[in-house]
Amino acid sequence: MTTPHLTGAPERARRVFDHAGPWQLTSALYTTALGLLTDAVRAGTPITAVVGIAEGGMTLARDLAAALAVPLHRAAARHNPTAAIYTQATGKVTCDLSGVPDRLAGRVLLVDDICGTGATVTTVADALAPRLAADARLSVLTLCRNTGSAVLPDWWIWDVSDWVCFPWEQPPPRGQARPLPVPRKVRTP
Repeated sequence: MTTPHLTGAPERARRVFDHAGPWQLTSALYTTALGLLTDAVRAGTPITAVVGIAEGGMTLARDLAAALAVPLHRAAARHNPTAAIYTQATGKVTCDLSGVPDRLAGRVLLVDDICGTGATVTTVADALAPRLAADARLSVLTLCRNTGSAVLPDWWIWDVSDWVCFPWEQPPPRGQARPLPVPRKVRTP
């Protein structure tokens, strides 16, 4: 099993916000990023299952599982006390794996929308560990990684130092967000 690449202690990491206005991930940018991520994942060992972290990671997880033609499972995790912009994470993550089978084999892809501090993906990865077969490999994929994160996913698109508003969330106040740059490549550790 592979665990997320730690660069520090996720429970002590803090999201970095430059307060230049939240980033906005548009549907068009999401579609481009999804294509890049799908191609990157396909280039490696075949994925046998996708586990999406609800709520934010489920849209990306669903779209990846469909593109890769593999089963999708849902892990519920809660880290943020609210959905308000610029909320710092608590460092405490609750996790519910009732939507995940008792046994996963092969290469399993854990998906979330953003790796803010690394605490959520680390907590879910640790909770999944007993469900992974001895030869299973867990990989982590996110759209964004906050520069304050203690974790490097296996694949991500944007490094950000501000809040990100995703297409499946409440839009930011009109005129306050800036679009993320057009994605050109997938980042890896």
